Amino acid sequence: MQISYDIIIVGGGMVGATLACALAQQTSLSIAIVEAQSHAPAWTADEYHHRVSAIALSSQRIFQSLQVWDAIKNRRVSPFAQIEVWDGTGSGSIHFDSRDVASSVLGYIIENNVIQTALSEKLQQFPQISLLAPVTLTTMRETTDRIELETQDGTVISARLAVAADGAASWLREQAGINISKHDYQQHAIVAAVRTAQPHQRVARQVFLASGPLAFLPLAEHDLSSIVWSLPASEAKRLGEVDVTQFQQELVQAFSHRLGEMVEVGQRFVFPLYKQEAQAYLQSRVVLVGDAAHTVHPLAGQGVNIGLLDAASLAEVIITAEKNRRDFAQHHVLRRYERWRKADNMAMLAGVDAIKGLFASDKKIVQNARDMGLSATNRMKWIKNIFTRHAVGNRSGLPELAL
Repeated sequence: MQISYDIIIVGGGMVGATLACALAQQTSLSIAIVEAQSHAPAWTADEYHHRVSAIALSSQRIFQSLQVWDAIKNRRVSPFAQIEVWDGTGSGSIHFDSRDVASSVLGYIIENNVIQTALSEKLQQFPQISLLAPVTLTTMRETTDRIELETQDGTVISARLAVAADGAASWLREQAGINISKHDYQQHAIVAAVRTAQPHQRVARQVFLASGPLAFLPLAEHDLSSIVWSLPASEAKRLGEVDVTQFQQELVQAFSHRLGEMVEVGQRFVFPLYKQEAQAYLQSRVVLVGDAAHTVHPLAGQGVNIGLLDAASLAEVIITAEKNRRDFAQHHVLRRYERWRKADNMAMLAGVDAIKGLFASDKKIVQNARDMGLSATNRMKWIKNIFTRHAVGNRSGLPELAL
C-alpha cells in the first residue's frame, strides 16, 4: 500500500507537533506525523511529570500564535520572575529580575507532557494532519520529486519533503547520510521533584559546583521544585542509587541550604549529557529540526526553546514559499532555513560550552576572574539586561510566530 502527503514529519514530540500545527494553520498542505510510540505519557493534575522545560517568552509567543497557550496554562504552568546564579567554589553571583526588562516574568517551568497534550489536542482540529502511530520505519528511498519511507508492514509513505523531528538518535537523519559531531561531557543529570522547607518564591536558582551545575526550577506549588543536577557519570550513578535520606543530605549541602532542608524527594531519573550538532540541517528532501539537528547542555535551559524556534522558522520558510507559489522542497528554498537556524544555534551551543568550561576550571586565576566577572556584570545593569533579553527570547532574528 502507498499513501501520499505533501510533508512527512518523523517524530510527533513537542517540536514536530509545533511544526505541524504551524503549517496547518496557514497552508492547505497535507501532513503526516509518523510516530514510533502509540501515545505520549498522559498528564494528570495529581502528579508532576519528571521531564520539565524552561519555556522562554519566545516559545510562549509561539504557543500563543498556535492558540495552544491557554490549554497549556489551564493545566499547569510555573512562572518565574527572577534567576539567581552563584559560584559554589567562589564568591561571585548574579541576579536577574523580570522588572529590569519591563516584563512580569522571565519564563515558565512546564511539564513536557502538559505541552505535548495541548499540542496533540490542537493537531486533531486539522483534518489535513494524519497521525500515523505506532509506526516503525525501515527504509528511505528518493525518487525524482518525492521521498518514500517504507514501514515494517510494507506500507510506503511518500511526500515532497520529510522532516526529521525524531530526536538526538534520529533514524531519518542517519538514513539521509547527514553526519554529526558529538562531544560526550562525561556527565549525567539527575532529575527529580523535591519539596523544600522554604518556599522558592518563583525564583529559578542555579549553583555552579566543581562537579557541575545544580539547578532548582520552581514548580506551581510554593515549596516544590524540579532539580537538574549535572555530575560526573559515576557520581550521578551513586547519587541515583543511595537511599533518600543520604541523597537529601548531599543535595542540601550542594545547594548551600538555600531553601532549607529537603522535606521530600520524588523518584530520581538519570540521563547522559552530551553536545551534538548535525554538520548539515538539510540533505536533498530531508530537513532536520530540534534534537535531530542539535543537543545542548541543560545548564542554560535552552534545548526545547531552540527546537521550537527551528520549527517556527522552518514553517515560515515553507509558508512563504507556498504563498509565492514556489516549490518549498527545493534545496535553494530550504537553504534559507539552514543558514538562519544554524547560525543562531551554533552561537547558542558555543555560548553554553564557554560557560560550562569557565565554571569547570579549577585554576585559581580562572576562579578569581570568574568571581570578578559575575560581580561586575551584576552591577552593570545594561549588560545584564542584554543577557536577560537574549535568554528570554526578546531579540532580533526571530520567526514571525515568536514575535
